[in-house]
Amino acid sequence: MAEKNLIAWSVDAGDYPASGKIDEKLEFLLRYAVLAPSGPNNQPWRLAVDGNEVTVMADLGRTLPDVEPTNRTTYMSLGCLLTNLLLAAEHFDLGYQVERFPDGIDAETIAVVKFEEDGGASPQYPPDLFPEITERHTNRGAYDDRPIEADKIEAMKEAVGDGGFRLDVLTDPAERAAMAEVLGESHRIQLGNKAFRKDLARWIRRNDEDAWDGLPGYAFGYSDFESYFGKFIFGTFDTSTSRARKEMALMRASPAVGILSTDAEERGTWVEAGMRFERLFLTATKLGVRFDLFSQPVAIAELRERMAGILGVDYPQILIRMGYAPPAKHTPRRTAEMVLAGR
Repeated sequence: MAEKNLIAWSVDAGDYPASGKIDEKLEFLLRYAVLAPSGPNNQPWRLAVDGNEVTVMADLGRTLPDVEPTNRTTYMSLGCLLTNLLLAAEHFDLGYQVERFPDGIDAETIAVVKFEEDGGASPQYPPDLFPEITERHTNRGAYDDRPIEADKIEAMKEAVGDGGFRLDVLTDPAERAAMAEVLGESHRIQLGNKAFRKDLARWIRRNDEDAWDGLPGYAFGYSDFESYFGKFIFGTFDTSTSRARKEMALMRASPAVGILSTDAEERGTWVEAGMRFERLFLTATKLGVRFDLFSQPVAIAELRERMAGILGVDYPQILIRMGYAPPAKHTPRRTAEMVLAGR
């Protein structure tokens, strides 16, 4: 039986209330929406259902001001959630119309989605990605050294598409090493900052903790005993050198490194980047390719500029370590009922 705080991952499409009211159907779709990835699993979203509409809002009380004051990854996470929601709608043959930032770009409301029960919108997503929503996960362990096949790399690039968005996949050892150096430097800078460590430490959990969010020690390979001291050690001591050394070694040894970039830099672009990233992540999951994700270098201006110069792009948004490995355990997740406004 699944642990209580992992129960959200056990959603069963067979439980869809096909004969229910529209709001019941939409609340069921939210069970898939909330399985989207987010930074340190802070799940920075609130949702509301009103008749045939779902409102997606940023929960700014769950952001990390000392880690990322711009909230860039918060908006990307909300884009990931929106992709999951629309994928689920298409799977259950619900049409939809999406209005983004209806109250302006600075408002908490990211999108309002109006649904139609007659399948009134043309599908925008590959139908075979829906099952991957419950399988997707981040894998922070070591990857096999076998290369990722060229056709799979091409499929991942196609998942991102173009129109101001781009996925670079680096397989050359020298190119991977260059990105590993950038990643290592970001760890040394950020983990050497006490305010950063304390902000991030708020989201580190014991393996046996009943929390519905955050990162348990097992996500980093910690034993149950080690996980009891993880938050204290992370928030108190400067482990930047050892952490940088470990992450650099993992990246150099992985068969590929990906970078998602954009031509523009504003909140609307971040949401769209998140939507495309989730499509990429689900495609990789279907292909058996694991991801480990890093936003740290992008949060430091000089390192982001270095990445942009290496790649010849405008705005790198996320760094991805890619490879093959056995499935890892999911991290805790708040249920749809927990994030519904007014509940």
